[in-house]
Amino acid sequence: MNAVIDVRANPSAAPQSGSTHPGAATAPASAKSTTRAGTVFSDTPGLPRLFQSNFDYQLARGMLAGAYGDGGAVGESYSTARRIKDKDIESWTVAWTATADRIEGIARKCLSGGHIVSAREAFLRASVYWRTGFFYLETKDPRQLEMYKHHRSCFGQAAMLFDPPIETVTIPYENGKTLPGYFMRASADGVPRATVMILGGGDSTCEELYDFGGGAAAVRRGYNAFLWEGPGQVGAFAEDKTLTYRPDYEVPTRYAVDYVLSRHDVDPKRLALSGLSMGGYFAPRAVAFEKRVTAVIANSLIPAMVPPMLLLLGLKDTHGEDLESKVDLSDPMKKFFVTDVQERCGMAGKSLAAFLDNLSHYTLAGLEGKITCPLLSIAGEGEGQSANDLGHVFYEKLTCQKTERVVTSAEGGEAHCQINNPSLKHQIEFDWLDDIFKKNKS
Repeated sequence: MNAVIDVRANPSAAPQSGSTHPGAATAPASAKSTTRAGTVFSDTPGLPRLFQSNFDYQLARGMLAGAYGDGGAVGESYSTARRIKDKDIESWTVAWTATADRIEGIARKCLSGGHIVSAREAFLRASVYWRTGFFYLETKDPRQLEMYKHHRSCFGQAAMLFDPPIETVTIPYENGKTLPGYFMRASADGVPRATVMILGGGDSTCEELYDFGGGAAAVRRGYNAFLWEGPGQVGAFAEDKTLTYRPDYEVPTRYAVDYVLSRHDVDPKRLALSGLSMGGYFAPRAVAFEKRVTAVIANSLIPAMVPPMLLLLGLKDTHGEDLESKVDLSDPMKKFFVTDVQERCGMAGKSLAAFLDNLSHYTLAGLEGKITCPLLSIAGEGEGQSANDLGHVFYEKLTCQKTERVVTSAEGGEAHCQINNPSLKHQIEFDWLDDIFKKNKS
C-alpha cells in the first residue's frame, strides 16, 4: 500500500516521531499563515526586508551558507547590502564585486600562510559573493562571465582543501559535449553509500549546490552528494552556448546517472535525485523515465513551466500582441527571466510570446503514473497560494509513495526553496530519505 502524507493544509498534523510513515515531518501546532498571497519571490516575514524588490531574496540567498559555518557571513552580507540602491543592478553588482574581491584576497593570504581551514572558509564565502554579484547581469555584459569564473575558481580552490577533497567531475554528454559536476564523498573508505544527486533550477550554479542544494548537509549525514548541472543551467551554458535548456531532462539525467553508478562508492539501491526551483520540474520529469533513481525530491514541484512564468511576469495569459510592454522591466527579477533565462532556453532575440510557447513543452502532464519511485514534494508558504496549488493538483494525481510538505512563515522557512532556513529544509529532506532508504540498504 502506498504511504501518503499530506501536511499541506495543517503541518501540525504530520505524523510524530515513531510513525510508520516515511519522512514524517512536524511543524508547530500553533503555526498559522502570516504570509500574504503573492508570487514565488515575494517578500515574506522571514526575509531581511532591507529591499522591496527581489534584491531581498537574493540577499538572504547570499547569507544561507552561514548555516554550515563556512559560507556567507551575515555581517559581510548586511554591510554590502547597505551600499546598494534597491532595483539598481549596477549598484548591486559593484557592491558585491568589492566584497567578493576583498574576501578572495583574504582566502589567498590565508592559503599562502598555510591556514588551510581559514582559506577554505574564505574561498567559499568569496564564491558565494561572486555569484550573488553577477546574478542580474545579462550575458552581453562581459562582467557576467568574468565574475562567474571567479565564483567557480574560488569554489574549486575550496574544494581541494576539504578532507576528503571535493572532486571536480566532467560528465560525458551528447555529441561529445560535457556537463559540469562535483562529487562529495562522505568518507574516503570506499564503502558504497547512499547518494543524492542534486540539481538546481533556472538560476542556480553547480557550486552553490554545496550549501543551498544540500551537498554539505548530505555529507554530514553520511551520504555522498553529486552536484551537477544540465544543459541550459548557468555553468553549462557559460562553457558552451549551444547547451540550452530542453524539456526532456531525462536525457541529461541519464548521462549523470551513468557517471554516478560507475563509481564503486555509490550504493545503486539508494540513489536519490533532488531538484530545486526549476529543478522541481526537471527531477520528476527525469524519474518518470530514469528508473535507476530510487527516490526523488521536488522543491518546489512544478508540473508545467508556463503558469508560474506568467505569475512571475505579472501576465494573465500568453495571448495578445506586444507582451513585452506588459512586463515591468524595472523589476530586476522580471528582467532576469526575459533576458538571461530566455537566452538559456535558446530563445535569445525571440519575442516573449515565442519564449512562452517554447516553455509550453515543459510539462509533466500524462506522466503521473510513470513516476513510480517515492517522491517528496516541498513548498514554502511564501511562494503564494497560486504557485503552491499548481504543484498540489499534480501531487494529488500521483500514485507512487509520496509525501507533501509546505513550510510556513511561523517556521521561518516560507521563502522559495526555504532559502531563509536551509537547516530546516535539509532536515525535512534527509530525514525523509533516511526513512525511505532504511529498507533499501545493500
